[in-house]
Amino acid sequence: MSKLLTAFIIATLLLESIYGQGNQDSTISKTLDELIPKRFTAIAPGCVVLVAKDNEILYKKSFGLADVEKKVPMQADMFFRTGSMGKQYTAIAVLQLVEEGKIGLQDSIQKYIPEFPSKGYTITIEDLLAHVSGIKDYLSEISNPSKEKEHYTPQDGVDYIKDDSLNFIPGSNYRYSNSNFYLLGYIIEKVSGKPFEAYLQENVLDKAGLHNTFYIHPEIDIPNMPQGYFRFDGKMEKATLQSVDIMYAAGALISNVDDIYKWHQALYNQELVKKETLEKATTPFKFPDGTFSQYGYGWFIKDIDGSKTIEHGGSTDGFQSDAIYLPGEHVFVVALFNCYEADMDWQVLTNDIARVATGKPLNNEVKVNKEVLKNYAGTYETTFKNVVHQLIVTFEGGRLFIKASRPEDRLPKVKLYATSKYAFYMKEAALRFEFIKDTGKDFKIITYNNRGKDAEWIKVQ
Repeated sequence: MSKLLTAFIIATLLLESIYGQGNQDSTISKTLDELIPKRFTAIAPGCVVLVAKDNEILYKKSFGLADVEKKVPMQADMFFRTGSMGKQYTAIAVLQLVEEGKIGLQDSIQKYIPEFPSKGYTITIEDLLAHVSGIKDYLSEISNPSKEKEHYTPQDGVDYIKDDSLNFIPGSNYRYSNSNFYLLGYIIEKVSGKPFEAYLQENVLDKAGLHNTFYIHPEIDIPNMPQGYFRFDGKMEKATLQSVDIMYAAGALISNVDDIYKWHQALYNQELVKKETLEKATTPFKFPDGTFSQYGYGWFIKDIDGSKTIEHGGSTDGFQSDAIYLPGEHVFVVALFNCYEADMDWQVLTNDIARVATGKPLNNEVKVNKEVLKNYAGTYETTFKNVVHQLIVTFEGGRLFIKASRPEDRLPKVKLYATSKYAFYMKEAALRFEFIKDTGKDFKIITYNNRGKDAEWIKVQ
């Protein structure tokens, strides 16, 4: 074959590859242009979405309103409070100190916070990073009226958290708790000798080249920031924003979609920690019995229809955020919304955006007869450690919804999706539900998490 003919064939194949990729990107954009406008209005007045694939941004758009009252349109470069998405930045700050030999993952937290009671067990730095410490969440599980203040120093926050009992033996179970990352921020201050904000700015944000990511300062007006809202029972109102000293290292950052993507690139270009350190942070925590959690160090490790995801969302007054990385497909998605809502539609939408970007079907749900679904509606109970927990199943608009009655159980009202007549799942977390006949005509629910069978729930009404 002549060199000229070989060159022609190579050029033709290259053009076909580029053309095919262009067609694929065009299809993704068209599908998202149809999907997002149909869905975001049930979540927030406006949103911004960025999708990157193979290190190239292939979609970035804003939708809706930044300010409903003033009719200000959302812009793609606007800043949002990102809430708990900030935990990964705190985790990286800790892991930098681990790489420098200033902190050990198996160090007891009493080494750095001697005034924190041991409660009869060793609580390690790793336990905090992986949410397996058993320490109760100061935002939802701890009530300490005698220590409540209008503003908190980090020491005040530690004092507020430290005296409550543990939920379980450290390292034996997973339970998401903002207290873990609050304590990590305080430990960073103790080890570095700098305020958490200053250490984060110098060693994490500046190092990653993030010029549009900031620690929140309520007294500083940010003109390019949308109004935040909250929605309960279908009614939307302007949100009263939480104080920065309450969120602290658990989620006190403001950013935009471009900087969040830049952060992702900096991580995987090893600009912040070593490759092996990041791999450990994005690997699920392994329990002593050989099973795995759904969390690493600052990231959830889940999957979307069989594809591994490394992700984290954030909910704070007025705003919600979600970022998902699918390493097998080299796809990164971030979506920012200017409203807080109790259900999980915002994460479901982000998951569906990721499905579109990876060529996965949007609807893999099995259709179940409505009369069958109606039979599942009711209140189900289980008892754990002498505490009664309830799941409330409702039939609305032709489908099932489920929620926990106790806010501490962290299950707001979400949709259930069927994989069979009896088996259902939720899209927001690795939790499955099986309805099986109990006594007479009643059903009971068996729940499964990523460790296997979780609990049995008996129908009480």
